[in-house]
Amino acid sequence: MTTAEQPGDAAETSLVPTDTDERRWRRRSLWGLLLALPAVYLLTARGHLEEWWQAQELFEVGVSAGAEARFAGADWKLETVEVLPFKQSGWPRVQSQGTPVRVRFQVTVREPGIDVLWRRCQISLRDDQGRRWAAGGFGGPRSTEGTMTCGAATLEPRAPGTVLRIEQDFTVPNDAAGTVEPTVSMDGERPRYLRFHLESH
Repeated sequence: MTTAEQPGDAAETSLVPTDTDERRWRRRSLWGLLLALPAVYLLTARGHLEEWWQAQELFEVGVSAGAEARFAGADWKLETVEVLPFKQSGWPRVQSQGTPVRVRFQVTVREPGIDVLWRRCQISLRDDQGRRWAAGGFGGPRSTEGTMTCGAATLEPRAPGTVLRIEQDFTVPNDAAGTVEPTVSMDGERPRYLRFHLESH
């Protein structure tokens, strides 16, 4: 028996990948990659879509003047939308730069966990033209002791039955000061949001 005819050599030769096996493996890898890429893209897109959805205010829930609404585990009632005199507001700017407006709510907690439900809480002002203004302090003192911003209310758990006074300050154009209405939204309810109508509207 020659060296080429030894039985061990035949077994060893069968373990060496052929060109056909390599091509088949490459095709399978390519098909696997083609299937995996769309799945990864869809999962990523879904995450972005959910994040976008949670940031939108799409569906208005109107609240009549003097009424309250259950929203994100609490009952919300608008107390006042107050256009402040410049001296009272403590606002250092000149009148041509806008009018200080203060909004105050009475909120009764009904469910535990508002520190989670109220994440990214936003209170805004809107007018009939669709313009929107975000809250921003103008340096004035709180009108009532114990009031807090919506964001500050989430810094600790609040037991059901707790009554909070939520107060936010705004600066709006002078021509809009008498027409704006407050809106409220947060992660626990978006894309729904509350819009509080005033008696004069």
